[in-house]
Amino acid sequence: MEKRTLTLQDWALLISSATFKTSIIGFYLIALITMLKEQGFTLNQLSWIYMLAGIEAAACIISPLIERFSFKRFGHFKSWLFLSNLVMLVSFISLYFIQPQQHFIALLLLCAVFSLMSLFFSCATLGLTCSLLPFKKRGYGGAIQVGGARVGKMIGGGLALYLYQHFGWYSAISLMVLLSLLLGLQLLFYTEVAASGEQAEKVRLGFLFKRFIDFWQRPNVGYHWLILLFFSCIPSALVATTFIPRLNELGWQAQNIGLLLAIIIPLICIAVLPLSGYFLQKYQRFQVINTILLIQILLVATFCFSEQLIRLDQYLIILPIVLLSVAYSFMLPIILTMLMDKADSKLATLDTSLQYTIVLLGAYLASFSALRIVSFGGYTSVYLLATGFTVLIWLMVWFKRSAYA
Repeated sequence: MEKRTLTLQDWALLISSATFKTSIIGFYLIALITMLKEQGFTLNQLSWIYMLAGIEAAACIISPLIERFSFKRFGHFKSWLFLSNLVMLVSFISLYFIQPQQHFIALLLLCAVFSLMSLFFSCATLGLTCSLLPFKKRGYGGAIQVGGARVGKMIGGGLALYLYQHFGWYSAISLMVLLSLLLGLQLLFYTEVAASGEQAEKVRLGFLFKRFIDFWQRPNVGYHWLILLFFSCIPSALVATTFIPRLNELGWQAQNIGLLLAIIIPLICIAVLPLSGYFLQKYQRFQVINTILLIQILLVATFCFSEQLIRLDQYLIILPIVLLSVAYSFMLPIILTMLMDKADSKLATLDTSLQYTIVLLGAYLASFSALRIVSFGGYTSVYLLATGFTVLIWLMVWFKRSAYA
C-alpha cells in the first residue's frame, strides 16, 4: 500500500476488524462453550469445538491466496475482509435453525465455517495492519490487535451470554448478525489505496508456498524462532481452557462466567494494555520479555495450588485467573509486534500469517488436549504441564537473549 498519512477511516477499520474477528472467537469459545456445558455436554464433546477452532492455524495455507488474488477495484485486503464477513453473516443466520442438543453435528459444521472464515478475516486484517502502519507505529498496531481482541471477547462472549441467559439462544445469534451487518456496511464505505499485494501478484504462487520453508532460514528468524512461537501460547492456552468447566463445576451460572471472563477481565486488560507499547519503546525488548516470562512462571505455578485456594474460598480462584490474563495481555502485543518486525513488507500477509499460524497451532493443540487431560488426570496435571512449558520458554529466550535485544 502506498505510503500515506493514516486517516480516521483507516484507524476505525483497524480497530473494528480486530474487534470483530475476536468477537467471533469469543462467541464460539466462550459463549457457546458455556452454553453447551450448562446444557450437560461432556468435556470430550466440548474439546471438539476447540479442535475445530484450530482450523485458524492453517493461516500459512490461506495467506498465499490473499497475497496472490483479490478484486483490485474493490480493494486488495478489503475484498477478502468483505467476502469472509459475508459468509459468516450467512452462517450466523443459519444458526436460527439450529438447536444444539438436537443438531450437534450441524453446529460443529457451522463452527468449522466460522473458524475458516475468521482465518481468512484474520490474515487479511494482519496484512492490512502491516501495510498501513510504519515500523515505529507497529507497537501500537499490536496494542490495537490485543485491545480489539479484549473488546471482541466482551461482545462475543460476555454480552452474548447475558442475552442468552435473559432472552435465549436467538437473541445471542441476533447480536452476532447485527455485528456482521455493521462491519459489512463499514467495509462498503471504506476506500483502500492501491494494495501492496501488487508485488505479490507478480510472483508465482509456487514461490509463495516455497516461502514457508525459506522464511525460517532468514538471518533474523531461524528455527529457534519457529519453536519459540509454537511454545509461546501453550501455557496460557492450557490453563485458560480450564476456566469455563472449572467455574461451571463450582456452580457458577453462565451469566456470571461471561461477566468475569468476557467483561471484567477484558476491561482490566484494556486499562493496562497501553503500558505494553510504552515499555516496548522505553526498554529493550529482552528486558520486557524476560520480566513478563518470569511473572508468567509464578502465575501459572499458582494454579497448581488452586484446590487449596478453593477450599479456603471458591472466589479466591478469581485472583490468579485475572492476574494471568493481565500478564498474557502484556505478552501478546510483544509477540504480534515481533511478527510484524520479522515480516518482509512486500509479503506482509504471508510472513505475519505464517508466524501466527505457528502460535495458533500450539495454542489450539493445547486447548484440545487440556480438557482431555482433565478427564483422566484432573486439573492439577494440566497446571503442572503448563508450568513446565513456561519454564522451558523462559530458558529458550534466556539462552538466545542476544536475538531479542
